Amino acid sequence: MGERLHNAEKTCWNCPAAKLEGNVDFRACGQSKEEARVDSDDKEVLIECERRPELGHFQPTITFEQCPEWEEGRYGYRLRDMRVLILGMDGYLGWALSLKLANLGFDVAGIDDYTRRKVTGENDSHSVVPVYPMEERLEAAKEVLGVDIDFREMDYTDRKELKSFLKEFKPESIVHYAEIPSAPYSMVDADHSIEVQRNNVLGTLGLLWTMKEVCPEASLVKLGTMGEYGSPITGRPLFEGMFPSDAVLEWEGREWSMGGELTPRNPPSFYHVSKVNDTYNVYEACKYWWLRSYDIMQGIIFGVHTEEVSLDPRLRTRLDVDERFGTVVNRFTAQAASDIPLTVYGKGEQTRGFIALEDAMQCMVRLISSPPEPGQYDVVNQVSGVYKIKELADTVGEVGIENHGLDVEVQRLENPRVEADKHPFEAVSRKLPNEFGFERKVSLRREIDKMLDLLTEDHVRERIEKMKHAIIPETQWSGEKERPDVIEIYSPGEKDLGIYEPKLDTGRVEGEEVELEEVPEKVAPEIEEG
Repeated sequence: MGERLHNAEKTCWNCPAAKLEGNVDFRACGQSKEEARVDSDDKEVLIECERRPELGHFQPTITFEQCPEWEEGRYGYRLRDMRVLILGMDGYLGWALSLKLANLGFDVAGIDDYTRRKVTGENDSHSVVPVYPMEERLEAAKEVLGVDIDFREMDYTDRKELKSFLKEFKPESIVHYAEIPSAPYSMVDADHSIEVQRNNVLGTLGLLWTMKEVCPEASLVKLGTMGEYGSPITGRPLFEGMFPSDAVLEWEGREWSMGGELTPRNPPSFYHVSKVNDTYNVYEACKYWWLRSYDIMQGIIFGVHTEEVSLDPRLRTRLDVDERFGTVVNRFTAQAASDIPLTVYGKGEQTRGFIALEDAMQCMVRLISSPPEPGQYDVVNQVSGVYKIKELADTVGEVGIENHGLDVEVQRLENPRVEADKHPFEAVSRKLPNEFGFERKVSLRREIDKMLDLLTEDHVRERIEKMKHAIIPETQWSGEKERPDVIEIYSPGEKDLGIYEPKLDTGRVEGEEVELEEVPEKVAPEIEEG
């Protein structure tokens, strides 16, 4: 008999098909889930199952392993034909996750108003991987993968339209990818800052109210960012959203338990401020209305590969490499492919958490398949490695030189941001590997190699060439518009990485980490420009 799946012991309490009934008013009751679950002489907690109404009222003790509505899957038990709504389906992450879920047998729907396509055009930028119109993407998904995905063009901040679609689709899980995800974009000027806050903060708040009214049992999987925490110069560990149970505050000879309290936030841009606001709004909604949510403090994503997007050119997800929306590894690989010296800001000793696209999708499937309990707000730090920016530049340069014959240089620029560019860093990411069964499958070097395979194709290089002007930063945190001066240019590997050693705490003892496997590579036809 095989090893028991990680979510086998979860029960009806975690199932979005369970409707809470009985003598307890679960909504706005203000009590903890532990208190609500304690039976008393005159009160009994009962549920009804939307999928199995013939069961009537019963106590929520059936486990996923016991329930016929939950099936064994690749990433744990999953609710059969689970209805998942993806907000922001047209984006880098939204499209990749849509294909992943649909290919695994989930019932997938999504909305998008094409904001990313519009805003990247503001500075004459575009995805360097051709992104096909949504109609062609959906047709390709049906043709190649045999899946039907329901898509609606819609602004998620339009609560009337959103409410109507929620009533129609009746989601059991909602993945929130519909925010504007860019620190530089939020720092361009007043209009951009205000729009980021409006779309992100007010949009999420409206979503929470709409969920309360229409689908309070659905699980909200909301994308946050490790950037919410900032980079404490004290080296304090970045715990997973809340202090652990044994954390203690000492001050003037007295001490207090900090267990369960939200950890401090130090957002480094107006975009990150919007995400911190989201955190508190989601946290309060779970407390007030017994919504359930995972807040995903995600590391910086990189990569172009998942099993699904690599199967056909029409299924490719977008890849932005401009200074506003291009994440650092993606930007470095595009620079290496097009003979632009890699742009390291300041000392380059900034340390961040990272995760490859394919690994991030695995994490999301595991979290969607294993919902929290009613009223539970939980946080996971979704990272698989921590690196210094200089280290990333060296790695991209080495792979580019050794495997692709590229002539790669690194340029150190005056830092356009307001941040410490030399600091300790320790990220804690224990829940995904130990509670949800996540195992990293994608190595940094291998994914960079795959990216360079794609980005050095002639037609992709031509697309990079057309938007070279948008890659070098000119958005200053001071509000000025000017390109930073070059401090120096050097070859990869020439510079010392500094005294601070990045740390990732997964809760596993040294030597216990599983051997890294690569995701099976699918051979895709050559991409035609679209």
